This record gives sequence, structure tokens and C-alpha cells, in this order.
Amino acid sequence: MWRAFFAIVRKEFLAAFRSRHNIAAELYFVVGSVLILVLGFPQVRLDAGQQSGVVWVVVYFVAMMTVARSYVIEQERSTLLYVMHVAPADAVYWGKLVASVLWLIVVGGIQMLLMGAFSLVPVRFESAAVVMIGCAAIGAATSLLAAIVAAARLRNWVFAAIAFPIVMPIFFLGVDSLATVLAGGEIVSAVTELTVMLLYVIVVAIVAWWLFPFIWSEA
Repeated sequence: MWRAFFAIVRKEFLAAFRSRHNIAAELYFVVGSVLILVLGFPQVRLDAGQQSGVVWVVVYFVAMMTVARSYVIEQERSTLLYVMHVAPADAVYWGKLVASVLWLIVVGGIQMLLMGAFSLVPVRFESAAVVMIGCAAIGAATSLLAAIVAAARLRNWVFAAIAFPIVMPIFFLGVDSLATVLAGGEIVSAVTELTVMLLYVIVVAIVAWWLFPFIWSEA
């Protein structure tokens, strides 16, 4: 189980780096979004709530590009049946989930650095930590939906549509917690929102883990 889990995580990162156009598209989206915000709000000072909102809008759409790719790429390369036969369903679920979460955390960090460089958002340890937790939460909560989209051979935009109701509680909690931190508060002042977010994600991930073998066997 553990060997298969680490093999899946390693495979996900190798596949991502081999398809560099996907990485370039995600980074281009982040850079383009930041530049649009800079040009769209010239010499306008956003308050903490507005800063939090623009951060999470970009995080959401980057996550929709990243998580769906994890399973869709198996369909595109015709490797789905191979993965099903060489690795247990549990290893596939947790391996792809962890790989998506780690990649989202990296992209979220790059986004915060860019926004800090253009003075859109003050970069502090607290604000970066909230964004990293939110990225992990979105990746963990939507992994099963990505498998469903791939199994049904649907388009990526369908994933973004059906994932929104699942991500919405994370989105609202993330906006509130990040706004609190950007207003000057310590991370402990947002601990309630972050705790509720993590509990929600744990419940969703466990239910998805239970359902995943049924989805995987029908893929």
C-alpha cells in the first residue's frame, strides 16, 4: 500500500513535468491574473476584504485547472486501465490527492509572492499560511469529483461547475480568515474559521475515500 502510494505521488509529479505546457498554462494564468489586477486597480488601495477576495478568486480557478488534470491525463494517455491493475484504489486516491495538494500549495505560494511583489497583498507568514491551508483544503475536497469527471469522460469545465458547491464553504471560510489576517490580526484570530474548514475537508475526504472504489471500478 505505502509503496504504491509513493509511486503514484512520484508518477503524478513526473507526468506534470513531462507535460510542461500544463504547468506553463497554470503559471501563465496566475501571472496574467495578477497583472490584470494591477492594471485594473491602478493606484487604488484595496481594503483587507477586497484583497482577500481577489486572492481566493485566483486560487479557485487555478485549483480547477490543477485538480481535474490529475485524472483526465490518465484518459488522454490511455493509462487508466494500467493504473487500475497495478495499484490499489486506496493508493490511487490518496496518492493523487496528496500530489494535487502539494502542487496547489506551490502554486499558491507563487501567487502570494507575485501579489506581494506588485503590492496587491501584504505578504506575511500568517497570510501565506492561510492561503496554503486553503489550497490544501480545495485539493483534498475535490479529488473525488476529478475522478468522476474523468470516469464520465467529461470536459474540464464541467469539473469547475460541479466542484463549486463543494468548494463554496471553503471559499467563504477562506475569505473571512484571510481578511482577518490581512487586517493585521494574528493567525490565532482566524483559528475558528480554519478549524471549521479543516473539519469540513476531513469529513469530505473520508466520505470520498469510501466512495472512490465504486467510481474507480466504473471508470
